Amino acid sequence: MTKQFKNIFIAAIALVSSVFFFACEETIPIDTGDLAERVVIEGMVTNEQNHYVKLTRTRSFYGKGPADRIQNAVVSVSDDEGNTFQFAHNPDNDPEKTGFYYPVVNFHGKVGTTYSLDVEVDGERYNASEKMLPVTSIDSLVVSIDEDEKADPEDAGSFYEILFYAKEPQDRKDQYLFKFYKNGEILKDSETDIYVTDDVLLGETIDDVETAGFYQLGEVAGVEMYSLTQEAFIFYSDLVNLLNSDGGMFSPPPANPRNNLSNNALGYFQVSAVDRETIVVTEPDGD
Repeated sequence: MTKQFKNIFIAAIALVSSVFFFACEETIPIDTGDLAERVVIEGMVTNEQNHYVKLTRTRSFYGKGPADRIQNAVVSVSDDEGNTFQFAHNPDNDPEKTGFYYPVVNFHGKVGTTYSLDVEVDGERYNASEKMLPVTSIDSLVVSIDEDEKADPEDAGSFYEILFYAKEPQDRKDQYLFKFYKNGEILKDSETDIYVTDDVLLGETIDDVETAGFYQLGEVAGVEMYSLTQEAFIFYSDLVNLLNSDGGMFSPPPANPRNNLSNNALGYFQVSAVDRETIVVTEPDGD
């Protein structure tokens, strides 16, 4: 069953490498010719060693199949301390990682440092910069039983939920992205959900906040918490507004999410500090 979240998360549709285009029912002629092809850049630098840049191209409105993945780009990331890190395309030749670029020499990102992305594709240059902001530490994860799920005969033991606890600093403005895992696999209530929030919704004390999904005994639950800049939070918020638009005749025309990329590229270059925690699902104390 779908979990009813407390009102601290904005559920957004994950970025897909396709044209952001929605039609409305106005009786006006529409040019159905192909839209201009654009580069889609999805990049991530964190305080860990899991950096990547994914490059694809948009498809035409009537195109079928997956988006074209770009394999011949020149990609690098530099910081404001004078270091430059070259990225190579799919160094392990993994067919699932076509279009992904990874640092030739790995590095740890540092909080307070600004990172700049440089991408060259077929003679065109694309750039973005973002500062790594601090992330709040997760204090603990706690196993709880959802009594409504437990009473549902169709749930077959999947009625344990994970609550997380933390303290949110009030001396700065923070925004966060959350990712939830079950046995190492990403877990979402809907296939395309992304969970973002800010410190206004969280408040100073983060107590018994529900994570996505439900678990069985013995499964491993995980939570990742990423810091977001204001620009990244706006990007995800724009996705929410775009993809939850009803498309009615009185709705404003849709627009692509605002991003930090130059040269009319789609996507986002995200720089985040991350904190993570895991827990094995056992019977809660007192049960």
